[in-house]
Amino acid sequence: MFDQLTQGLRELEFLSRLAQATNRRTFLRWSGVTMAVAAAGCGEDDDDGNGPTGPGTVSPANSTADVPPQAPPNEPLTITVRARDETSADLTTGGSDVIVEATGANASGPITAIDNGDGTYTASYTPVELGDDSIAVTIDGTAIGGSPFTISIVPEVTAVSLGSGDIGILNYAFALEQLEAAFYTTVVAAPFNGITADETQVLTDIRDHEVIHREFFRAALGPAAIPDLAVDFTSVDFTSRFSVLSTARTFEDLGVSAYNGAGFLLDSADYLLAAGKIVSVEARHAAVIRDLLEPATAAFAGDDVVNESGLDVFRLPDAVLATAATFVTTPLDSSDLPRT
Repeated sequence: MFDQLTQGLRELEFLSRLAQATNRRTFLRWSGVTMAVAAAGCGEDDDDGNGPTGPGTVSPANSTADVPPQAPPNEPLTITVRARDETSADLTTGGSDVIVEATGANASGPITAIDNGDGTYTASYTPVELGDDSIAVTIDGTAIGGSPFTISIVPEVTAVSLGSGDIGILNYAFALEQLEAAFYTTVVAAPFNGITADETQVLTDIRDHEVIHREFFRAALGPAAIPDLAVDFTSVDFTSRFSVLSTARTFEDLGVSAYNGAGFLLDSADYLLAAGKIVSVEARHAAVIRDLLEPATAAFAGDDVVNESGLDVFRLPDAVLATAATFVTTPLDSSDLPRT
């Protein structure tokens, strides 16, 4: 009897080691009783014999947090932490101690995150002051990957509505003229390397025209005019002739096609007449800029801007504003513009 028990214990030890080596649950029928032999952390049996499918233990280094780069003040800010294992697989159960703490412009003190029971944890705080907050996140006392995170608390920016009807179309044109006037003002104030006297004169004339157009729309719109827009020309190398003139070509071609695509949306004959006079000047700008880039060629009226019927191409407001948004940082709401 003693020998049988000894042999049985040896077999049981062997199967236990086998379970540890294979990370599987092995069953032994011993004297008519089913016994489960499992290594710590091993998964349930699966039918294909390929081992466990469940995640392992939590790895703070591989875990992540959803922290937005910016947020407005005086609104609850929720941070979601996703626990992952050593292989970066998402954990599907909770049980860890997750602490989130904000310091900087706003100090939250340590916040114990809510365990959602599915491998995610959430914590909230309400920033009040503008500035940068540093968000530290730990799981079971160890910082997670990427911690601390930085979030900027900035005023919420509300999109500027262009309006509806003729007012909306005029504000649409006003926005484009603001963009062009700002660009040429920058160009003339700091000329590109090697600029000639003729080029200086051309670009100065265009600047003056665009400023006149901008102020025309400001006066015509009166209190209905949108505010001055913020622009961003960091993508332009103002020391480079090619960069400046290529950007100028983009703006002039865009402006001509914008007026062509908006004229039929105007109800007022007076506004349509004014737009027609302005677009003819914009077309002259486009032609001379193209000639500066490709002198003595047909580029001034290239196939990309004049169609097979001999007419300038046109773009509708949505397409124009999508291109302009590369340079205009103030959000614009064009949802109320007429479409037909």
